[in-house]
Amino acid sequence: MPRIVASFIMLVIVCCGAGATKYPLTVKDSRGKTVVIPQEPRRIVSLAPSNTEILFSLGLQSRVVGVTRFCNYPAEARKKPTVGDANISVEKVISLKPDLVMGHGTLNDSTVRALESHKVRIVTLDPKTIDQVVKDILMVGRITNKEQQASKIVKQLSSTQSLIKRKLRSIKNKPKVLVAVQANPLWVAGPGTFVDEMITIAGGTNIASSGKPGFTPFSSEVAVAKNPDVIIVMTKGDKEVFSKGVWKRTAAVRHAQVHEVNADLLVRPGPRLTDGMLMIARLLHPNVFNKR
Repeated sequence: MPRIVASFIMLVIVCCGAGATKYPLTVKDSRGKTVVIPQEPRRIVSLAPSNTEILFSLGLQSRVVGVTRFCNYPAEARKKPTVGDANISVEKVISLKPDLVMGHGTLNDSTVRALESHKVRIVTLDPKTIDQVVKDILMVGRITNKEQQASKIVKQLSSTQSLIKRKLRSIKNKPKVLVAVQANPLWVAGPGTFVDEMITIAGGTNIASSGKPGFTPFSSEVAVAKNPDVIIVMTKGDKEVFSKGVWKRTAAVRHAQVHEVNADLLVRPGPRLTDGMLMIARLLHPNVFNKR
């Protein structure tokens, strides 16, 4: 998988080039909907933290006129006007007079439909794999006339994967990993997610790979029986849950390998997935990645 992903990334870098975007531009978003961008967007509202991170990484902070209350990175994003949280105020979005709204294909479904009824131009993102994250970053770069910057971000993603692969070249063991979205009830990162891909790239085996696709409920009994070597905890305070009770039987607890991490590095499909990959690799193979 790492080789396939890296090859794909290099291919799209070469194919996309770094020339100026020509408008009007036609793109297809996560819904499969064709959207025409008549000119370079100047007033953009983001309805998801991952979209906000992509926009800021492309140097578009001056064009972002609205975000959600969950958009906390980079720090400058917190200073932008907010249009809501899980519930978006359609009226507030419209009042900001955006010429483009960047939405989430699943989380913002009803809001997207409401905004479109008011003739607001919307492009949705909803990536499930690293390949799709790459495509989204490049598409946003194309839409906003920031293709060169988008290519640099994608190249960094490819370089990080190459670095990890090179360092793990001689490593034989692949620690069994549980990435827990929450402890009780147990929700995990299953197959068909970029988290699952990152575990593989980082030289591990996802114990939930046999479960349902996506971020999904998972049997605690099955998880304990699979005996993870490393448990990665996303929700603050859950580390304590995974360090006692039936979890004490696992190798992860016995060897003090239960780690609470910044969940944003794993669940936000954007530029910081590079940090997420490296973080997982360091947790799984500290002797390789934590050398001075």
